[in-house]
Amino acid sequence: MNAGLPRCPRTPHLPGSPGATSDDVWCDWSRFAPEAGRELVTTLKMDGANTTLHAGGMYGRSPTGRSRPWQSRMRAFAAAVCPMIPQGVRVCGEDLTVAHSITYARELPPFMVFSVWDGDVCLPWDETVVWADTLGLATVPLLARGPRPDEPQRLCEAFDRGTDVERDEGFVVRDAQAFSRGEFADRVAKWVRSGHVRTGTEWPTFST
Repeated sequence: MNAGLPRCPRTPHLPGSPGATSDDVWCDWSRFAPEAGRELVTTLKMDGANTTLHAGGMYGRSPTGRSRPWQSRMRAFAAAVCPMIPQGVRVCGEDLTVAHSITYARELPPFMVFSVWDGDVCLPWDETVVWADTLGLATVPLLARGPRPDEPQRLCEAFDRGTDVERDEGFVVRDAQAFSRGEFADRVAKWVRSGHVRTGTEWPTFST
């Protein structure tokens, strides 16, 4: 069912991200959406399982990955949404049906969208919001939107203002405009707080 679909790209860490580990990759800020007038969107990084919905079903980070027992609730949810997604479109987001390292005090939807792809093109943020609304889905919380700062540390200000910095996982920044899969590493990056992952080896680690 998922044959031929792409694996979700790996998101690099912003410079200074305290939650990075030795096997993570890093963003080169000098290359990150450097064109004049580029607008960035900063969203809350939700502690869930990276999941892709498409016309034929759903999968985790890899389309060839095997089904897991804890995905049962997400599969039931996806069964009602996926028939509404056109062929060639992929809706990517966080499966929040099962708690990971963070137990959220606030009520959350089962799935929150962070990107929508049409083939190899990641759609602009505004179109992502429209797609989510059309499908009856929530998007990840928006923290800030504005011009690209000279230093990535400026992005932390929005995180500090809009979140519980002791409990929330971190934030993701992306180019508000469309970009290709080949540009992903220079259009999307994350900042993760230190000590976020507290699950043991019996629970698989999901990341975006």
